[in-house]
This record gives sequence, C-alpha cells and structure tokens, in this order.
Amino acid sequence: ITLKFIIIIIFNFFLFSVLIEKILRTVPEVGKIFLLIKAESEEAASERLKNEVINAELFKCIQQTYGECYHDFMLNKLVPVIGNISESNLGLEGDLATVIANEVDVIINSAASITFHERYDIAIDINTRGPAHIMTFAKKCKKVKVFVHVSTAYVNGKRQGRIMEKPFCMGDTIARELNFSNSKTETKLDVGKEIELAVKSKKALENDEDALKKMKELGLERARKHGWQDTYIFTKAMGEMLIDTMKENIPIVIIRPGIIESTYKEPFPGWIEGNRMLDLIVSYYGKGQLNGFVGDPSGIIDL
Repeated sequence: ITLKFIIIIIFNFFLFSVLIEKILRTVPEVGKIFLLIKAESEEAASERLKNEVINAELFKCIQQTYGECYHDFMLNKLVPVIGNISESNLGLEGDLATVIANEVDVIINSAASITFHERYDIAIDINTRGPAHIMTFAKKCKKVKVFVHVSTAYVNGKRQGRIMEKPFCMGDTIARELNFSNSKTETKLDVGKEIELAVKSKKALENDEDALKKMKELGLERARKHGWQDTYIFTKAMGEMLIDTMKENIPIVIIRPGIIESTYKEPFPGWIEGNRMLDLIVSYYGKGQLNGFVGDPSGIIDL
C-alpha cells in the first residue's frame, strides 16, 4: 500500500475524531496526518490533541490493538500544526509549509463558522475566503490527489422536495432559481463584491457601538436577498463557488452532511460526545424521560 500524507483542517474534533479513528484503525500504514489547528501555542495544540483524540473513548479499539505502544503509535502518526485558514498560506511558517506542500496527498477541510447569525465579516472570512486560501495552498502541493471540503446540506437554502446534488457555479442564487419576486431584475451574485462589502462595512463600523448587531443584520440581509435563510449557509455556498472556480486540475469532493449524531456501528455503536443539535432529545428519550415530541408527522428529519 502506498503511504499517504494527509492534512486535516480542524474546526472541532467531534466530527473529525471519527475520521481520524477510521483511518488509523483501517489503514495503519498511513504516513502522517497533519492536523491544522487554530491555537495560541504549540503546547495548546498538543494539549487539544491529547485530550480530544489520544485520551478519547472513541479510540479504545486502537488502544486495545496497540496496548502499551498506543501513545507512541498515535504521536508518530498525528502531527498537530498551528494554522489559520483566514490567513494566506494557512498561517503556516515557511519551512513547515514547504514540508507539507511537498508531502501531502490528501487535504480535508472541516473548518467553519457554524453560527447561523454570525457577523458577516467573520462568516465571510472563514466560510468563504477560507476555502479559497486552502485552494491556493493546494495548488502548491506537488502530490495532492484530492481536496475534500465539508460543507452542509443546508446550502440548498429554500429549495424543496427531492433535491439532486449539484455544485454551485459562480453567481448562482437560490432566489433566481426559484424565481423569487423581483429576482429576475437583480444582478447575479458577485462573491468578490460580497467580500468587499463585508470588509468595507467592518471598517465603517469600527467606532459604532452597535457594530456587532449591524454586521449580523447585514449578513442576514444579504443571505435572504439571494435565497438563503441565514448567514452561515449563504457564506458556505459562496465558499463552494470559489472552490469550483479555482479548482483547475485538482480533484474536488464536496460533502454536504445534515445533522451529525452518534456512531452507528464503527468503531462501536452509540458513541457520542457533548450535547449538540438533537443530542439532548436522543439522551432524554433513551432514558425514558421524554415520551413524545411535538412535530409534523409528515416532516422529514435528516440525521
């Protein structure tokens, strides 16, 4: 088997701990997995790796396999790297960036601001410009085979019924697609101008005590104008557009998950961490403390 070098850009370890565990358990021959983490220091990044991965219950099958050598195995495979997708070159220092660019085969990005009503400038910076920075870095990677980008099912906005997966092309909007009122007279979505608007608005509101509120309102206004319900999914959709525009010869996989909950079978059934999304409902139902839940019987829940 060809040894692979993977860089995983982390937002939180809940989602990607499962992927890391799967890779290490089924393909232990993997070379290195570089974990790009936004952290204050190398010590902080290493501490997160230790607490959220190496010591996590999720990895107990691997721990049983390697026994006393478990920690050495994990530290040999996993390399925490301080970085930031909001910065050029992903915030990586020169020598380290060169090493990764020369070796990495696969790039997986899960970094995102998932606050629905985030400040427009912050959401743009992470969800839209971030993927563009990663694509720029990917083009420097001599061996890269694929770039996997984790988006969200909700970029489909106000589409209804059976929705076939298709990429967003630059300028696509849900409003024009669904023929919202006045949408035919509106210009196409210009991602560059949206980025410029966010930057200029942030600067104009620097000394405004209501800047936070106004920047959040701006994001919602822009999202709803183009057919998305909130700032999060709007900026994620624009991130997909930039990836599609910039990809050139790099193979791209865009994954659009819905709500992510516990493990089904692997590495063992029922693993879940923290209280997210529907976790509390699942927990209380399992304990017999919740007998029913108000909802539409014909509604579809994507879990």
